[in-house]
Amino acid sequence: MKLEDFRTNDLGELYIWFPLLGNMTDPGSRVLLTYHYFPIKAFYSSCQNLELLEHSKEAINQGNTCSTAIALWFLTCESYINGILKAGCIQSNTPFSNYRGRDLETRIRGVFDVLILAKEDFYKSGIYPKLKEFMEFRNEIFHDRSLGDEHNFSKTNFSTIPFLCNQVDVIQAAIIALEFCTAFRGVLPNCDLMPDIFVESNGSFAFVKFDNMYSNLMRPFFEQVLAKHTLYSDLLLDTIEFTLPCTSIIP
Repeated sequence: MKLEDFRTNDLGELYIWFPLLGNMTDPGSRVLLTYHYFPIKAFYSSCQNLELLEHSKEAINQGNTCSTAIALWFLTCESYINGILKAGCIQSNTPFSNYRGRDLETRIRGVFDVLILAKEDFYKSGIYPKLKEFMEFRNEIFHDRSLGDEHNFSKTNFSTIPFLCNQVDVIQAAIIALEFCTAFRGVLPNCDLMPDIFVESNGSFAFVKFDNMYSNLMRPFFEQVLAKHTLYSDLLLDTIEFTLPCTSIIP
């Protein structure tokens, strides 16, 4: 059997199904959700970079895949809002093609439009300015445009020279992704859209909500690793607790 054949394995695929629009197998009545793939990879990549810092000996190990972890957290944000937007489009009979090629800012606004949600509180919450700086930070890394000049990030603790990122930037990216997911986790009826992190131990496994994994594992891990090496960080580890109300247009 070819390795390529495993690409068609749909085990673990997640959908939002709208029963009033058709049968469960009808593509026009369901939306494939892909965003749960990225936070799992981002979470474990982040923890691996923290582990490298933890085991530092002669020199502080600032991680060898920090850029990868940060990219995966950004993909989490992109895929997360796309899943919600696609669900809103299918219910409101709005072509997703209207948004497919647009930037992240436009797609976020699209969610408010198709779900008929008030947007003012979200933009006042403090989440969006941090996300904007995350976009800028991510673009500098992805497009490699640096001349060694510094960038001014006033709402986040991202590195002023993005390609010199380390574990602080990884945790900052994770926090922004968590705040973003928290804001939109309840916008669809009867759905908790907070991403799940796959956890396996002693032959058993579970899916644990990302906010719980951050509070109970990632944050204390980061704090303990810093303490072990007598380090500190200006990064604010408390998250913005803001959640949008549920839309009333989807049955």
